[in-house]
Formats: sequence, structure tokens, C-alpha cells
Amino acid sequence: MDATTVESGGRHPPAGLTRWFLLTGNRLLVTLIILLGIGAAFGVVGLFGLATVTTPSRVMWYLNGTVNGLLTLVPIAVGVNQIVLSHEFGSIQDLYQRRTDVTDFRERVEDRTDTAVNSPCASVFFGTLLSSVSDTADALRRGRDTPRSDDQIPDEVETVAEAIVDEANRANDELEATRSSMLRTLLVMLDYDDSTQFYEVRRLRSTVPDRDDETTEQLQAITNLFVEIDAARQFLKTVVVERQLARLSRLLIYTGIPAVTIAAIGIFTYRDITGLTLSHAALMGVAGTLLVTTLVPLAVLSAYILRVATIARQTAAYGPFVPESDEELTSAVD
Repeated sequence: MDATTVESGGRHPPAGLTRWFLLTGNRLLVTLIILLGIGAAFGVVGLFGLATVTTPSRVMWYLNGTVNGLLTLVPIAVGVNQIVLSHEFGSIQDLYQRRTDVTDFRERVEDRTDTAVNSPCASVFFGTLLSSVSDTADALRRGRDTPRSDDQIPDEVETVAEAIVDEANRANDELEATRSSMLRTLLVMLDYDDSTQFYEVRRLRSTVPDRDDETTEQLQAITNLFVEIDAARQFLKTVVVERQLARLSRLLIYTGIPAVTIAAIGIFTYRDITGLTLSHAALMGVAGTLLVTTLVPLAVLSAYILRVATIARQTAAYGPFVPESDEELTSAVD
């Protein structure tokens, strides 16, 4: 990578099953898959006789530790809610200023996109921004064909403009196909990599002759639109993550109380169950049920944290920096 160009292949967003597991998949279904994996692993261990379920002390040790761990879900849920609510509370002046800033932002976007009143729907809002980026870049590309600019504008302008148009149209098409929730809109915008294009546009601006005002204005307009997209994406990320954390805290309470109850019942009854004339397979079923049901809150927590952490990682370096690839990150740590 040299000083004048930046490779655009640094970002490698999750794809296929990995993307579904980390981002797009229903979190309750992901939770179920995690629990099925735990149950299957326990079943395999029991099949080979490695799980001692006929000894009550081992199961009791697990259940006692599980109850202690599950009881910490209450402060975890409260802490998550505090994170969410801390952004919502404030003085009247702070709330007024926050609302004014949002209104000013929307009006600025409407001015840059030549829109009378932009839609409050997230997908339509971003679609308007992307359409404006595509139209401006397309006008810049077509400007290369006019006689006035053949010997003034660098040859790279057409290549960069074409890449901007293609990327904006791709993202816009995905938004058109998934006009639904804010989460789906954010997932589409996570894949919209404008960091490299932002750098390339600014670099081209420095090479365009000062007398070519039209090209300079178009490049500046694209830069401004990229800034607005980054700001809107970060704001949307904040809203989506808050909603995800709020739902997580609710599900932790919903699943935590039954899990503690089941673990407590297991503590009081498992020693008597082992005294009954039950086969090893039946005891494996009882122990496996206790294991899976008491780990439901942990599986829920894992499913949601995977999504939130992946979103945070993919949006951590938008704008001024080009995120490094996983290989570069690993080599840097090593």
C-alpha cells in the first residue's frame, strides 16, 4: 500500500452462515442452536460414559454454582438498562439541544440531497443519501466526456466516480429489497464501505486544478455526503444497539427466573432421583435437561452480545480510517 492509493479490500464483513450467526439471524433461533450444541456435546460425552450422572455430588456442585451465577443476572440486567437509560435521561436543556441537533441534521441532509422533507423511515432516509451520492458521482463521471475537462481532470476521476456509483447503487438496491426495520437498514449500511472512497475523493480534490470549479464542487459535495452518511450510520447504530440491549435485559429476566427455579428444584430433588431405579440413559436425560435449561440465560446473553460486538467492530473505524483486515490485525498483535 503506497502513499497515494488505499486498497479497498481491507474490510471483510461476515458472509454466509457466519453473517447469519453473528448478525442477521433471529437471536432466539441462534440461542436455540447454542443450546442444542451444548445438549449434543453433553449427549456425546454421556454416550462414551465420560459424564458421571449417577453421582449426585457432581450434579449438585454444578447446580449450586449455576444458581450463584444466575443470581448475578439481576445486576447485569439492571446495568444494561442503566446503559440504555443513561442516553435517554437529561435536563430539559440537554434534551432540547439534542432534539435541535437532530432537526438541524435532517435539514442539512435535505439541503445536500435537494429534498423538501426527508422520510423518517431509516431505509428511505439512507436511500435518499445514497441516491444523491450516486447522482453526483455519475455527473462527475459524465463530466469527463466534455471537451472542457479532458486535459484538466486526472484520469483517476472516472475510475473513482464509477466505483462510488456502483457501491452506492448496490447498497441502495439492498435497501429497496429490505424496507423494514432499523436493524435491517443498519446491516445493509454496515457493508457500505465509504472510508476508502472518502480518502480517494479528498486525494483527487488536491490534484484537480483550482480553475476547474465544477469538478471541485462535485468532489466536495460527495465528501459532504459521505460525512452525513457516516454520522447517520453512527446515530442509527446507537439507536439499534440501545434497542438490542433493552430487549436483552428483558429476556435475561424472562429466562433467568425460570432457570433459577429449575436449578433450585434440581438441588432439592436430584439426590432422590438417583436413588430411584432409573437407567443410565434416563439419568442422562434428567441431567441434560437440567444442564440445558439452566444455561438458557447464558445462551441468550451470548446471542445478543455477538450481534452487538460485531456491529461495534464493523463501525468502529468508519470515516477517517480504513479498518484493517483480520489478517493484518492478527499480525499486528503477534
